[in-house]
Amino acid sequence: MKREKKKPTTAFALGSFLLIIAVLVVLINLGVNTTVSIFIGAVVAVGIALALGISWEEIENTIKQVIADSTPTFLIVIMVGMLVGIWMAGGTVPALMYYGMKLISPSILVPLAFILSSITSIFTGTSFGSVATMGLAMVGIAMTTDLSIPLVVGAVVSGAWLGDKMSPLSDTTNMASGVSKVPLYDHIGSMMYTTLPAAVVAIVLFAIAGFVSGGGSMDASQSQLIMTTLENNFNMSLLLIVPAILVLLVSVFKMPAILGMGLTVIVSAGFAMLFQGVGFVELMNYAFNGFSIETGVSIVDPMLNRGGVTSMMELLGIFMVASVMGAVITSTGILDVIAKNVLLRFIKNRVILVFTSLIYCYIVNFLAAGGQIVSIIVTEQTFEETYDRMGIHRKVLSRTLEDAGTLSAPIVPWGVATIYVMSVLSVDASYIPYCWFIFLVPVFSILCAVTGIGIWNTKGEKMWGKNKAEASPIE
Repeated sequence: MKREKKKPTTAFALGSFLLIIAVLVVLINLGVNTTVSIFIGAVVAVGIALALGISWEEIENTIKQVIADSTPTFLIVIMVGMLVGIWMAGGTVPALMYYGMKLISPSILVPLAFILSSITSIFTGTSFGSVATMGLAMVGIAMTTDLSIPLVVGAVVSGAWLGDKMSPLSDTTNMASGVSKVPLYDHIGSMMYTTLPAAVVAIVLFAIAGFVSGGGSMDASQSQLIMTTLENNFNMSLLLIVPAILVLLVSVFKMPAILGMGLTVIVSAGFAMLFQGVGFVELMNYAFNGFSIETGVSIVDPMLNRGGVTSMMELLGIFMVASVMGAVITSTGILDVIAKNVLLRFIKNRVILVFTSLIYCYIVNFLAAGGQIVSIIVTEQTFEETYDRMGIHRKVLSRTLEDAGTLSAPIVPWGVATIYVMSVLSVDASYIPYCWFIFLVPVFSILCAVTGIGIWNTKGEKMWGKNKAEASPIE
């Protein structure tokens, strides 16, 4: 006998949603793997769906559709892993490190730490990788100067997470665009409106801080050791940076993400074989398993041994399970009830909407121990209907997810990202107040909402300037 499908009440919807969040937060804070935690959250969501009389067949069909829609993002993530492994083997990342360190002097080290960490993270798509490569080099050099180490670390972290937010290779960038159903480069273009002005202000602040607290002599032995090691293990050339520049060009010309990433992988493989003499079979193994080398210098090896498809397996697992959880939650209708009966009663304009989205991201991230992926997923699932109903394009939502969800990870004192930074760079949490870029971005996010600059309606029409469009009224 077929059960009658029930419409969730407001109380049931809120209780169900809070239960799912509580399960995620408790499990993650207990140290349970993120993928497993989200899987259990999905199981709870299935239980809620069945309690509402939704058939298993309907649930399964919804899951199949969502997984099918997510396939392009899965492919991009796989190619990102391949690209990082190839870039390491081909000398692209080592070249970025090598030539970057040649520019360093005490007077410009702080703003340069921000800029070079940003570039490294944008080109590699990983904040953790940027911290462990360029960040480690910057802090090592800073230790031979009069500069404040927490200040330098704050600049490194700010730059590393700028790239994590903006890079088409980043897991969070792909996650935010994927769950919001916004094309990758539309998402990146939207983020320019809050990221670029914040970056400019941050550079000025870091430059002033570095000038005030910097100066003195510098023992460049550590940086020289790193550069010498890189020279001994790679054929250095400025041309090695071309594959990294290609990533930016693909973004600028808005080439389809899969096609653009595939082209970059092919070109990067060609450069690796041409400049480093890496064999095709060996290079393909690096693309899958990640690059591996023993230079004999302990500080350098961790910088280089990374990448590969295998390094992306956890992210793929998280994304797939999160997609399933989101699909089941959507099928229950509880988010629609929350949006219509709760959120829309308080959110009457885009300023309150964006502000509430930011705060919600922060709350989830702090509760989930810096779980930026969880913050992005949960916030998107909560607010997507509200953005649609208010006639505001989802690329504003996807941007907001990263303005707070991605960027807040390294400022959660008990978070995974913060612990990673403290461990790799041998510093305590005193660096957090110096992460100025991270604090500036949400300010510009709210300013965009107030002025309408960088806000589009659901048709993609801009809501500023002479031909500005208006958002639809709330129903």
